[in-house]
Amino acid sequence: MNPQHISSPDDLVTTHEATRQGFLEQALAKTEKAEAYLADAILLKEALDEASHVGSLIEMHSIRDHLMAAAGFSTKAQSHLSDAELDESLGRVLTSIAEKASDGWRDEILYRYLLTKGDSLGGSMRNLTGAMAGEQLIKAILVPLHQKGAEPAISRSATGKIQSISWDERVLLFDKKPRFINKSVDVILLNASGSAVPPINSPDSFLACGELKGGIDPAGADEHWKTAKSALDRIRTAFKNTPPSLFFVAAAIQAAMAVEIFEQLETGALGHAANLNSPSQLSDLASWLVSL
Repeated sequence: MNPQHISSPDDLVTTHEATRQGFLEQALAKTEKAEAYLADAILLKEALDEASHVGSLIEMHSIRDHLMAAAGFSTKAQSHLSDAELDESLGRVLTSIAEKASDGWRDEILYRYLLTKGDSLGGSMRNLTGAMAGEQLIKAILVPLHQKGAEPAISRSATGKIQSISWDERVLLFDKKPRFINKSVDVILLNASGSAVPPINSPDSFLACGELKGGIDPAGADEHWKTAKSALDRIRTAFKNTPPSLFFVAAAIQAAMAVEIFEQLETGALGHAANLNSPSQLSDLASWLVSL
């Protein structure tokens, strides 16, 4: 039996309006996040303008991290080198940049910094997209929980990312890696009856597992579905007996993948699915999870 509000593959397909709105929200979020990067870039430019020569930059400890970024040293790379080694390496890279750029060395260092930080901003946005998808799912789940009088507890990481939501004898976990699956699973619903801690490594406690994809770009939709299918197949294989109910939720669902998702719903390979942009589908999936 298919979920409510999904009677054909077309019901799963992301509309043009939802795609447009999704891109707009991403652009606004990126603009806001970019402000901190721009403030750092202005600080670096002011320091570069004050520097009489490239060698004097090494002594400017307030912009050390900025210079490391401009020189291409990642945080991970820096952790493997001593301060003396970093100073020597940084000096060599900055000198090389200055020699090639001649009088334009200040601009060259600034441009390289912006190039590195642009990539960092992209990674930050990808993480934000996933976090926002999790927030949407949580908001949908809280509605039926409150309707049944439950008092859910939400656990977050130090950065504010949702880690779990628990109620009665149920625990919903995000981005966890059970030992017997050996890969991270986007969403896991467990029966935590009689357990002081979530029984994440006990197959018998699993009620549902799902893949959650928040990206709105239609160009990446098919790849997200392929990744999700592989993950769901891996979960099925990991269970010796009957696997838990499986579900798929995504913001970008194109026609071809919608057909595959609908077929899996009809055969029972998927227990549920929803387009993240459809409030009715998301609400139905949330009610289904709470009922398990």
